[in-house]
Amino acid sequence: MLNLNEDDVKAAIVQKVADEILQRDDDISTLVAKEVKARLDKIFIDKAHAQVEAAITEAVQGSFDREYQRVTAWGEPDGPKTTIRAELLKTVNGYWSARVNARNGEPSSGSYDSVTRAQYVMTQVCAKDFIEHMKQAATNVTGALKDGLRVQLAQHMDELLNDLFRVKSLQDQGKVEKPY
Repeated sequence: MLNLNEDDVKAAIVQKVADEILQRDDDISTLVAKEVKARLDKIFIDKAHAQVEAAITEAVQGSFDREYQRVTAWGEPDGPKTTIRAELLKTVNGYWSARVNARNGEPSSGSYDSVTRAQYVMTQVCAKDFIEHMKQAATNVTGALKDGLRVQLAQHMDELLNDLFRVKSLQDQGKVEKPY
């Protein structure tokens, strides 16, 4: 009696079939190899890209906070140590707090007719908005005035015509619409 392990027989059959397929058709193994390579390349590119992005972000953030000191043309220290972040903050604050002419926004050295650049910009923004609202209000008032004048002129014309002619016209009788 022959004792055969059923699992070993199945594994041997699967192994034999796989070997036969691969030996007969090199195209399958080539296709499988290409697909595996493509997937590995994609995984590598995605992970490498993420790591490069993280490294760039870290480098940029670090460079804003790294201290440096200006030097003269001879390489001697010039002024206190600072960071790019502090210099940017100083530049931005200086820009908005600089004194400018209140009429044209040009830099001004005097204090008579000058405001901060921030005040000037806000005034300009508000003025443009105010001008637009005033134009709309003026247009609305003019239209209402025009309509009111038409009504008054029509009433006045009717009174003049009624005083001048005592005959009842078709319009007076309501049989014909008035043209105005």
